[in-house]
Amino acid sequence: MLKTLKKVKKGERGFTLIELLVVAAIIGILLAIAIPNLIKARMSANEANARKSMQTLRDAEGEYFEQDLNNDGERNFTSNIASLRDPEGTGDEVDALIDSSFVDAEVTGAGTAACDDPKAGYCIQYDENDASLDTGDDLDDFGWQASMTSYNKTGRRDFSVYGDGAIRCTVSTAGTAGTPGSFESIRTTAGCD
Repeated sequence: MLKTLKKVKKGERGFTLIELLVVAAIIGILLAIAIPNLIKARMSANEANARKSMQTLRDAEGEYFEQDLNNDGERNFTSNIASLRDPEGTGDEVDALIDSSFVDAEVTGAGTAACDDPKAGYCIQYDENDASLDTGDDLDDFGWQASMTSYNKTGRRDFSVYGDGAIRCTVSTAGTAGTPGSFESIRTTAGCD
């Protein structure tokens, strides 16, 4: 029986080095084609999510305004995520206008997109630089912005929404791969196509 096994093993042929190199080259070519497309698809998905976040904030601000959810007897907007998470101040998530994923994605006064827990690669902030939003005691308008945490990795565009309801976007000037965005989409930026 031992002689039979040895005969079978002698007759077997393995892969040659050339065959293995050809297979490795084919796999390398396929990866070189697929990886850039996967990165572009991921960036597109992140940008779509950021745009949807702006729509969600716009709708939440509209509901906050129309229903006077802070119960102060005036129809006004808010400038913080906490008020949209708990508009009536009950601590109960039943009346939340937005989900909890917005909370850790919020940046205040940082100037760049550096937040604790980005929402699909984007940080969100209230537009504190728009002087038309600060009218004294109550806000007559609102402005939210979203910017990528890593240029050319999580996205290329910044987004914003204001009281008129139009979603605006602009290509960031961050320029260097990996640089965080700086909330460049503002009230005067053109709407997204």
